Amino acid sequence: MENKNQDYLMRGEQTRRELIDAACDLFILNGFHATTTRQITEKIDLVAGALYNHFDSKTTLFEAVLNTYHPWLRIPEVLRNAKGNSVEDYIRDATEKLLQEWDKRPELIRLHLIEELEFNGQHLPALFEKTFTIVSQTIEEIQAKDKKLKEVNAKLLYRAVLGLFFGYLMSDKAIVDKENKLKESRFIEGGFDYFADTYLSGLFMQNTEQIEKTKKKK
Repeated sequence: MENKNQDYLMRGEQTRRELIDAACDLFILNGFHATTTRQITEKIDLVAGALYNHFDSKTTLFEAVLNTYHPWLRIPEVLRNAKGNSVEDYIRDATEKLLQEWDKRPELIRLHLIEELEFNGQHLPALFEKTFTIVSQTIEEIQAKDKKLKEVNAKLLYRAVLGLFFGYLMSDKAIVDKENKLKESRFIEGGFDYFADTYLSGLFMQNTEQIEKTKKKK
């Protein structure tokens, strides 16, 4: 009996994951409101009502898709795997790894756009809080092991990686070609290195100035 119950739970979890994957593909293709629950279930050969055995509504399913595939969720693992001989090198390596993750499935950013346009961003605060909580824990673990990162404010580190990632993405990688596909323009030779040097120099100069102002007030 125990084995049967375990098999049942495993099949249920597998079906739930298949629904999330199918919904993710269709939401990216059509948007949330233009995708029907029937389209989602038909994509994995289920009867229409089967979706409600696992999710209360299509909105609940969309929330599950966000909590599984939103690009922000890749940040903690990237931070954990990044390396460098200095803080700047660490941030640069983390950003490069994040860009590599982006390149695997760049279409996932459309989930963020759907959330912004069709839900007015109502799910983003909770998603950001969840992500930042994990990021903070990850950074604390990294700082405990790496002397050069111990003195860096966690929020500054997070801001540095995200700012460099999105700044470079929008200025160099997110260029649309004639077929409306994203491509990397490489608008200058060694584009990322140049952008990273400029960004990190400005960011840490700003941080140093803030620290000096705080010291003077004391």
